[in-house]
Amino acid sequence: QFNIIIAAIIIASFYCIEKEKDITAACFIMIGTFVKLYGIVGLAFFFFSKHKVKFVAALIGWTVLFFVLPMAITSPEYIIDQYKEWHVSLAGKNMENMFSNMQNQSLLGLVRKISHVSTYSDLWLIVPGVLLFCYPYLRIRQYGNLAFRYAFLASVLMFVVLFSTGSESSTYIIALLGVALWYVTAPWKRSRWDVALMVFAFILTSMSPSDLFPAFIRKNYVQPYALKALPCVLIWFKLVYEMMTKDYSTPQNVSEEK
Repeated sequence: QFNIIIAAIIIASFYCIEKEKDITAACFIMIGTFVKLYGIVGLAFFFFSKHKVKFVAALIGWTVLFFVLPMAITSPEYIIDQYKEWHVSLAGKNMENMFSNMQNQSLLGLVRKISHVSTYSDLWLIVPGVLLFCYPYLRIRQYGNLAFRYAFLASVLMFVVLFSTGSESSTYIIALLGVALWYVTAPWKRSRWDVALMVFAFILTSMSPSDLFPAFIRKNYVQPYALKALPCVLIWFKLVYEMMTKDYSTPQNVSEEK
């Protein structure tokens, strides 16, 4: 499975931007994009870069290099044809994943499989999801807080899984890293509801594919209805709400949430 590498690439791109190594960050983002497309979400950290022009220039440079490099052992026509076929394959796979038991274990699949409706476009969910994801960017004054930037990293790690029809059980190594970051990096004490969400994620998201989880429930409910995604969906919405409302500079009293 390559998913752990994708998670590492996303985290590495964030780390490099934090350390002002924008060229290296751009390299990680483009490697992740060319290998499995998921790496493109590293662009979400663009606004945290202190060298945006250099970052954009590096992105363009690495893109051209990684696109042209395989042509040295093949030909331009072959590489271009491969990308065309890749696009067609992804479109076909998206249709196949729609009601697959093992694929589309995401927010998109959760809604699709519970509703049993195939006629609507996933864009009805993806577009509002992107708007929610982007809304915290408006809180420019929070950019200086490391905890806020960690929250964005956590959001990216969950978003890329929850809004992909290609998400499967093993893909959640990416989302669960985001869940862990959400819990441990907040500059306030977590409430009992947050603890309950973590336990819920551990039981349903992490343990449901294993033999420690009742097979009957897994085969008849968790997989067919993409319930594995549910805890991460709830946590992501909670995270977005926190990013839109909380002050990440100082610890806060959460007694009102208990």
